[in-house]
Amino acid sequence: MRQFLSLRFWLTLVCLAGLLLVLFVVFAGDDDAADGAGAPTSTTHRIDLLQWVFAVAPADGFEMVDGVTTRDLALVIDGSRTMVVKAGTPGEIDCPRLNSVARCTVAADLLGDAVLWFSIVSGPPSGVIQLPGVVDILDDGWVLLANDWIVRHAETVERRCEEETTSLTSFIATFGDEATSTYSFETQQIISVTCP
Repeated sequence: MRQFLSLRFWLTLVCLAGLLLVLFVVFAGDDDAADGAGAPTSTTHRIDLLQWVFAVAPADGFEMVDGVTTRDLALVIDGSRTMVVKAGTPGEIDCPRLNSVARCTVAADLLGDAVLWFSIVSGPPSGVIQLPGVVDILDDGWVLLANDWIVRHAETVERRCEEETTSLTSFIATFGDEATSTYSFETQQIISVTCP
C-alpha cells in the first residue's frame, strides 16, 4: 500500500501518460496525411522481384479501387511459384491482356513473401524485359529508373549506342530518361541500356 501512495509511483504514471499523449499527437498527424491514401503518388518503389506471369487468377469481385486491391489476386509465376497479392495491397495494373496466358509481367516490392506494392505491366515470356531509362545510380548496386522503380543492376552494364560514353554515369548524363534499359529475369538485374 505504501508503494501505491508514493510520489515515485505517481510521477511514473504521469510520465507514461505524457508519453502516450506525445505518441497520440505524432501518429494522429500521420492519420491526417493518410486521408489521401490510395491516391496515386510519385514515390519510388524498390523492386525485389520482376518476373513474367504465366497466369493471373483474381478472386471473385476483384477490383483496383484508388490504386488498392479489393480482393486477393493470385499470380502464377511458374509451376512451383504462385504470388498472392492480398486484398488492401497498393499497386497498379497496366496489362491490357491480363486474362491471357503469359502476356504480363509483375514487379513487386516484397517483405519476405508479403507483397507491399506491385505493378503488372505488359510483357510476354522472354528472358528479358524493356524498361524505362536509368536516371540515377544508387548505393549497393541499385539504380533508379524513369518510372520511379528502384532495381538492381549488373556489375557491368552494357551501353548500346553509336555515340561513345565512358561509363554508365556518363550515359545517364547524356541520355537520361530518353534511353531504355534491359532487365534480365534470370539475374534479376539491369544488364544493358540503349540510347534513344
